[in-house]
Amino acid sequence: MKAKAKATAVEQSAYPRIVWLFGALIGAVLAVVAYVSQARASVQSYTVDFTDYQPARGPIDAWLRSKGFRFERDAGSRNKIMLRADRRGLEIDALQQAQGLLINNAINQNQYSAVEIEWGVEKHPQGASYERNVNNEAIMVHVFFGNDKKPSGSMFVPDLPYFIGLFLCNGDRVGYPYTGRYFQAGGRYVCLQSAPAGQTIVSRYDLRSGFQSIFGALVRAVSGYSIEVDTTRSGGAGRSSAFIRRIRFIA
Repeated sequence: MKAKAKATAVEQSAYPRIVWLFGALIGAVLAVVAYVSQARASVQSYTVDFTDYQPARGPIDAWLRSKGFRFERDAGSRNKIMLRADRRGLEIDALQQAQGLLINNAINQNQYSAVEIEWGVEKHPQGASYERNVNNEAIMVHVFFGNDKKPSGSMFVPDLPYFIGLFLCNGDRVGYPYTGRYFQAGGRYVCLQSAPAGQTIVSRYDLRSGFQSIFGALVRAVSGYSIEVDTTRSGGAGRSSAFIRRIRFIA
C-alpha cells in the first residue's frame, strides 16, 4: 500500500515536468514555423518591365542600362542586332549571324520559387535546333544561381555560376534540359514552349524543382539573369526576330 502511494506521488511530481517539456516542444515548433514564414515573407517578387520605354528619355541603350543591363558580345552592334521598344516590349532582331547578351546582376538575390516570362518570336533562326546541335535561338533568358563558378570546359571560355537557359523553340523537346558544347557541369538549356510566329506567350518555370532535378543539388539564390539572341550557326543569313514584355521572378 505504501509502495503504491509512493509511486503515485512520483507520477504526480513528474506530471508538471512532462507538461512543461511538451509545452516547450510546441513553442519551439511554433517558433520555427514563424521563422520560416517570416523568411518567406521577406522574399519579394522581382519584375523587369519592357513596356515603359519613352523616346523622350533618350536612346534605348541608355534605357536598358538604367534597368541594370550591360551589353556583351554583339549586343551593342546595331549593324548586327537591332533593338526597338514599344507597347509590346523590347524587340530584338538579328540582322546577320550574331550573338548578343544583355546581362543583369542588379536583381535582389533570393531563392525565388519560379520565373514567369511574357514574350514571343516573330522569326526563328533558320535551322536552329538543339536536337540537331544547332544551338541557336531567337531569344533566351538565362537564370544564374549562386556565385560559385563552375568550369566552362574550355580555357578560352570564362567559367560561370550554375545557370538554366530558357527559350522558345520551333520543334525541340519542351521541358527537356539540353546540354551545350560548353558549361556541361553547370548549364542547361530548356525550351519552355513551342512558339508560333507572332504570338505572345506567357511561360512559367519552377526554379526550385527544375534546378534540383537537373543538377541534383539544393537550389541557390538567383544571382543574375540575361537575355540572349544567338544565330551564329543559323541559315537564312542568321536573321531572327523576337520580343519580350516582362520578366517576373516569383517569391
